[in-house]
Amino acid sequence: MNRSPAGLWTGRYVSLLGSTFIAYVGFQMLVPTLTAYIKAIGGTTLSAGLVYSVAAFAALLARCAFGTTMDRIGRWPVLLAGAVVLTVTDLLLFTGSNIAFICVIRFCQGIGWGMASTALATIASDMIPASRLGEGIGYFALSIVLATSLSIVVGVSLMTACGFAVMLATSAIFFLAALVLFLRIGKVPFRRDEQADASLWQSLFERRAVLPAALCFLHSVAFSGIITFIMMFGRESGIRNVAVYFVGHVTMVLLSRPIVGKIYDRKGHSAVIVPGVLAMIAGLLLLSYAHDLPHLILASLFYGLGFGTVQPSLQAWAIARSPVHRRGAANGTFLSSLDLGYAVGAIVTGAVAAATSYAMMYRLSTVLLVVFLAIYAGLALNERHRARS
Repeated sequence: MNRSPAGLWTGRYVSLLGSTFIAYVGFQMLVPTLTAYIKAIGGTTLSAGLVYSVAAFAALLARCAFGTTMDRIGRWPVLLAGAVVLTVTDLLLFTGSNIAFICVIRFCQGIGWGMASTALATIASDMIPASRLGEGIGYFALSIVLATSLSIVVGVSLMTACGFAVMLATSAIFFLAALVLFLRIGKVPFRRDEQADASLWQSLFERRAVLPAALCFLHSVAFSGIITFIMMFGRESGIRNVAVYFVGHVTMVLLSRPIVGKIYDRKGHSAVIVPGVLAMIAGLLLLSYAHDLPHLILASLFYGLGFGTVQPSLQAWAIARSPVHRRGAANGTFLSSLDLGYAVGAIVTGAVAAATSYAMMYRLSTVLLVVFLAIYAGLALNERHRARS
């Protein structure tokens, strides 16, 4: 594939960032509001959680299936099909007053989300110049973090002030706006995967992206304890306004990602991943001992710095390790580990917190990051040994 050596900030790339931001806001604003709606129409806490889980599970299946598909038929058909499914299922939710029906719609919506989000990540990896992969993926991931943070505020505020129907209509407008920007991006050249006799494992996953994906799984399990139980931890430790944690987190992500991406491109992944994991470990330990707002904010700054460093670097590394014609499968593999980590992490960290405390749960979560470092260090030593041989 021909790439401009320095052409990162093209009109297409800006449109990609904008469409990604808008699509993520439209989808993520449904997460807190749909669960509240399920409770409002008589559902249980279990059924409200099920509505979230079926979408996450469907997205994971779609990432595995359509990652390889888009390597063969192209990113464009998968992206447009996913966007159409998202818009249609969003509109179908207007007719949903039965929990079982809503679960079916959310499963279909999860399929559409898995298709669209994986296609966006793959188009980004096709579009970004190889010499600026770390920087470009960093900005792409930044648009997702900002969208996820804003979506919670927008969704909850709209539902509180105007009701579920207005929030749902706004979500549909976001999906339609994203679809318009998808059309502006147009088809991006890619190298087609001609391997027709691949095994089932090769069809679902890209093996060279498995290691970065496994490391991403470990850190996403640890992070799930924060996003799921930070409010409970605030009550346990007596900290009011615990939501300020995410302000510090997002601030450090904003500040770190442009710089980290350039360091990644110049010095390689080891120059940023190891310091990033150490910062996350420090953030978790500081959080577990926090009993007032200043210490909570300090913990958020350390963890946000590490998170903003590690996750996009792992994704860029997964793409760089994989063949050009398998970028769809590589992104599907990586993003699936993220979904799986959050789903498993909510259960595991919740069980640990129930058996001990939320503070102890955060301390024990650092074990996952120590394991991360051990695996990563072992890989680095092995690569050095091979290079010397």
